Amino acid sequence: MLKKLPFIFLFFFGCFSLISQTITGKVVDNVSLEPIQNVAIITNLQRGSTSNIDGKFTIQSKDLESITFSSLGYVTLTLKFDEFKKLNYTVFLVEKVNELDEIQLNLAKISLDSILIKTQKSMKENYVSEALQSNFYVRENSYIDFKKLELDLDKSTLLTRKKRKIAEQEFTDYANNLKNSDPNFSNEFYGNIKTKKVFSEKMKKFHNLDKIDTVQGYKSMQNNKKITIEDAQNDLQNIVLKHLNKNKTYKVSSGLFPIEDSLSLKEVLDEADSLKIDNTFNKSFAISGFNTAKYRGKFFNLEKQRNFLSQKYYEHTLETNTFLGPKMMYVLNFSPRKSKSKYSGKIFINPRDFTIAKLEYQFADGKRGQNLNLKWLLGIKVSEDINKVTLFYEKNKENKVYTSYYKETRGVYAYVHRPIKFKENSRTKNKVKFDIKIELDTKETTEVLISDVFAIEPEEAKPVKKDTPQKRVAYMTFDTYNKTTWKNRQLVTEYLKKWE
Repeated sequence: MLKKLPFIFLFFFGCFSLISQTITGKVVDNVSLEPIQNVAIITNLQRGSTSNIDGKFTIQSKDLESITFSSLGYVTLTLKFDEFKKLNYTVFLVEKVNELDEIQLNLAKISLDSILIKTQKSMKENYVSEALQSNFYVRENSYIDFKKLELDLDKSTLLTRKKRKIAEQEFTDYANNLKNSDPNFSNEFYGNIKTKKVFSEKMKKFHNLDKIDTVQGYKSMQNNKKITIEDAQNDLQNIVLKHLNKNKTYKVSSGLFPIEDSLSLKEVLDEADSLKIDNTFNKSFAISGFNTAKYRGKFFNLEKQRNFLSQKYYEHTLETNTFLGPKMMYVLNFSPRKSKSKYSGKIFINPRDFTIAKLEYQFADGKRGQNLNLKWLLGIKVSEDINKVTLFYEKNKENKVYTSYYKETRGVYAYVHRPIKFKENSRTKNKVKFDIKIELDTKETTEVLISDVFAIEPEEAKPVKKDTPQKRVAYMTFDTYNKTTWKNRQLVTEYLKKWE
């Protein structure tokens, strides 16, 4: 029996030694002091543990130098072992800002009327109004899908039988090439602009004055030609013209209207040559998308059906709160209340100050934009079937809200039937007629990114004098464009990542 005592003593001594190297700690919220479950605890020796429902955990203290505590929704904390002991083995974790937003939002109870009133008021008070300087990127892209292109050349006293056959074949080739080309063209602009709001006594309202400091532009065209219905009509007229007498002029009339223009092949050739030489753009053309973005962004100042916060024109409902990027947001749905209201969409609202972070809208079911149907009377039908807009908002260093990103996609269906008549300017008044029937879908997308926005002195945005002619800017070459940081929407792609 006495021989067993040393063994038993050694056994308990070993257990005591092992137990003495194990410590118990606790993790709590630094505000509520509530225990935090499932906190990952990793030591410098790569030993790990996890807190239980009471926030408690155990770790081995032998050779321990530092401990790291991490949990979803809390700031990761690393403590030296001596610091851990001074805290009496109790760790206080701090919540991350986005999780704090979520908790505050879940706790906040707000009525629909209240959120509408607060958002309208907050945006009017906090949206930028002073003179500003900013960078801008604009991309405009157009795509045309020719569904139908029918050309019919009538008999004429101006064309010989041989020339008429050649012209008919050229008509056919032109139509086939156009239908198979899928014309696609785009413009991109990048620059710096200074702008301020001024009051016009003449118009009795405020408007913006813009001063463009720098701007660059690049034009991309498939088949090196921008095609519209007017372009197609002119191309076909030119096919006829080149088979007529080059030294004579002709009256050209279209449709039911008696409006006539005099044309000659020489004038057409001269115009074509000038267009090839002029590869420039006007600065005001470059910022048209920028100005549209600012106008759309201030929808809360607009009246009637364009103000999506208006309870007179729109029905509103609150969705479940959701994250937009790292922040939790109120989500406000809206749909038409009046027949004149055309859009439905969502508004993402920051719960801290009721400023808007994102707006997205499109035509509501059964709604559309411009619609003109004079197909049987004048041979024209136009219908805007798609209008989809997305806007993001940011705050500058002065904590003022501005429109940072704008994207609009428009889809239009068009049908045009035009009879074209050439009449020789002579006593004989010989003539030639042809019919054009065009049916197509167009899709136009405009994207604008506004960045580095800050306030400036109003004098810095002083515009050029009205009498000063605007200097046109040359489009850059592909090689130069390919070296830019803004080519192919690169700035837009990078910016949108923050909202994913």
